[in-house]
Amino acid sequence: MRSLNMTEPFNAMQLLFSPPFAVSEAMSRNAGVLRENQAKSLDAMQRFANGWFERRHAGIRATAEAAERMSRAATPIDLLREYQNWASGVLQRAMVDGLACQQQIVTAAGTAVMPRLADGKEGASSQTETRPAVFVATARAEQN
Repeated sequence: MRSLNMTEPFNAMQLLFSPPFAVSEAMSRNAGVLRENQAKSLDAMQRFANGWFERRHAGIRATAEAAERMSRAATPIDLLREYQNWASGVLQRAMVDGLACQQQIVTAAGTAVMPRLADGKEGASSQTETRPAVFVATARAEQN
């Protein structure tokens, strides 16, 4: 009499539901791309947050220094000059915040795109990035 193997039904179910090798390989590549994109996204968010906090701290210091200089101003012209210098710094930091936000959006959008499969079929991300000219100019300016 033949012995009953209790694992045979489970082995059959595993073979039935396991994906073919080509699908498994594509899933593995896509998982790697997803992991890389998540790491890029997290790094970009950390750079954005660190820059934002640095600019806020610089703003606090600039405000305190400007208030001190304004309180020692000898004439109304001196007071307005100090105020203008302080306001100029505020606007500069706000512009840098806007550029950093643009860069964060571009990075987030770039990592959200599905990767292209190695055979070139749709469903995944291309390795080339297409960015509007303003983002390219911003990225180049930040690198220099």
